[in-house]
Amino acid sequence: MSTTTTGRLAGKRTVITGATGGMGRVACRMFCEAGARVIGSDLDEAAGRGLEEELRAAGHDFTFKAADVTSEAEVEALAGFVRQRWDGLDVLYNNAGIILGKPLLGTTVEEWDRLHAVNTRSVFLAIRAFAPLMGAGGSIVNISSGGGARAMRNMSAYGSSKAGVILLTKVAALELAPDIRVNAILPGTIDTPMPRNFISRVPAGGEREAAWQALGDGRPLKRVGLPEEVVPLAIFLASDEASFITGVDYFVDGGRAAA
Repeated sequence: MSTTTTGRLAGKRTVITGATGGMGRVACRMFCEAGARVIGSDLDEAAGRGLEEELRAAGHDFTFKAADVTSEAEVEALAGFVRQRWDGLDVLYNNAGIILGKPLLGTTVEEWDRLHAVNTRSVFLAIRAFAPLMGAGGSIVNISSGGGARAMRNMSAYGSSKAGVILLTKVAALELAPDIRVNAILPGTIDTPMPRNFISRVPAGGEREAAWQALGDGRPLKRVGLPEEVVPLAIFLASDEASFITGVDYFVDGGRAAA
């Protein structure tokens, strides 16, 4: 898929969490292609090193640093690494996330806490750690979900964790203005390993294919999205072109929010 992002982020020092996931890998590549200098972080050290080799071989300024974004100590250590490497930061892209589909009354406390730790607490920890490194013109982009803006059965833990990201984004936009802008993206179903794995619990064969098809048919554009259709919005919000935009949540969901 062609893009028009080249040069939009020239020289911008960027941190991307969830770097080795389906959306994260595309984000790291596309941010680099837009001219950013990127430090990507995730738990999977081997996958991260492979991504680092791939992007560096393509001539990009990319470094991988393993970290658990649910850990205060590890997020602070990651911020220290960034400070030592660059002495500042321009863009923070909070992309890490996980999903769980389970009835409210069947959800365990451990499952609830894990969803909120990865999806919400990580955003809080990252903003708190990295905002002090950002000067005027800084931009924070948080990945929430369409599931955080509407109620869906069996999505109490996931939906509430992503709803928290939406409100946290707005509060951070107020508190960090005028120097730092903070916005959120609310994707619908995007074709990455996370929803594919989610659907994999459906019996194999026609039922599984029908379940995947239904995810696309339930929205006006009649299909699921691609990571390459989400990341360009993040690049725009991170760029100086979005200098008068803050505290906004953007749906990228094939029209599902309007249906």
